[in-house]
Amino acid sequence: MAVPPPDRPRALLRWPTYLMGHLHRSGVGRIDAALAGSGVSLREFYVLVCIGESGPLSQQRVADRLGLDRSDLVKVLDRLEAAGWVLRERDTEDRRRHLLTLTGAGRATVEHVEEVSSAVTGELLGRLSPGEQETLHRLLLKAFGEA
Repeated sequence: MAVPPPDRPRALLRWPTYLMGHLHRSGVGRIDAALAGSGVSLREFYVLVCIGESGPLSQQRVADRLGLDRSDLVKVLDRLEAAGWVLRERDTEDRRRHLLTLTGAGRATVEHVEEVSSAVTGELLGRLSPGEQETLHRLLLKAFGEA
């Protein structure tokens, strides 16, 4: 038996920001739940992706690119380093900085989370056709200011 949708205030459904916020929270919650047994959080995944895409990077650069508080990032990096997913080494050009690189295990973790994220996104957007999903993604990128 299908579960009826929640009784949402109709006046709020006219706001794309309301809808995007609910989709975001639902997606993050589902992904975090699916990752619960794997030892990685979505926030840690964001950091791994950032380092893997542009590394080696300084801690400050990662914080700036992701919009994270630097002290929060240090806690995340401590966990990622302890898991063997990130190497944190002194910068030979500036000994005050640490440079971050992704390990092979870190790349494998990124691949795992991408598979989980893809499956959850497919479920979350399952009411849309593949073409509609692509259009939604393209429009969100445009609204976000990305090419």
